[in-house]
Amino acid sequence: MRLLRLLVKGIRAALFLAALAIATGYITMWLVTEKDKVQLPRVIGMDSNAALELLREQGVQPKVSGREYSEEVVKDAVLSQRPASGSWVRKDSEVRLVVSRGTDAVALPSLAGLPLAEAQRVIQERGLTIGRVARVHSLEHPKGEVIAQDPEAGALTRRGSPVALLLSLGQPEEPAAILTPPGQPYRSLFGGEGAPMRAP
Repeated sequence: MRLLRLLVKGIRAALFLAALAIATGYITMWLVTEKDKVQLPRVIGMDSNAALELLREQGVQPKVSGREYSEEVVKDAVLSQRPASGSWVRKDSEVRLVVSRGTDAVALPSLAGLPLAEAQRVIQERGLTIGRVARVHSLEHPKGEVIAQDPEAGALTRRGSPVALLLSLGQPEEPAAILTPPGQPYRSLFGGEGAPMRAP
C-alpha cells in the first residue's frame, strides 16, 4: 500500500514537472516571438514629418500612401493610419499614412477688370473650373474684359466648382443695342444660375 502511494506521488510529480516544462517552453517561445513586435502609437493629427520620425523610432517603416482634403484636419497633418494605433506589428513592418491637404474651400478673388485669359488662369490656379461665359455690351469695360462673376469675389468655393463670367463686348454700335439696362442684375445673363450679381 505504501509502495502504491509512493508510485502515485512520483507520477504526480512527473506530470507537474512535465507541465512546468511545457509552460516554460511556451513562455520562452512567446517572449522570443514578441520581442520582435512593437505597439503602434497614435499619430493621427500629428504633423506628418513628426509622425514619420516617431514611427521610424519604433522600428517600423512609415509610408505616405495618399493625400486627401479634410475640413477637420489641418494641412500636412496625418489624417489616418493603417494598421491602427495600438496594433502590435513586427519591426520593419510598413505603416501607411494618409496626410491631409487641408480644406478644399478656396476664397475666390475679384476677377472684374481682368481680360478673359487672365481670369481663366486665376480660376484654374485655385483648382476651379470655367463655367458659363455670358457676353454683353458695356460702356465702361473694353471688349474682352470681365465685368462680373458668379460666385462673387470673397465667396468660399469648393475646388472643382465652376465660376461663371460676364464678359464685355465693348461699346455698342448704337445705344439701343445695350442688352442690360442700368440696375438690372447680371444673374439673368447666366441663365438664372448662382447668386444674384451686382452691377459694377
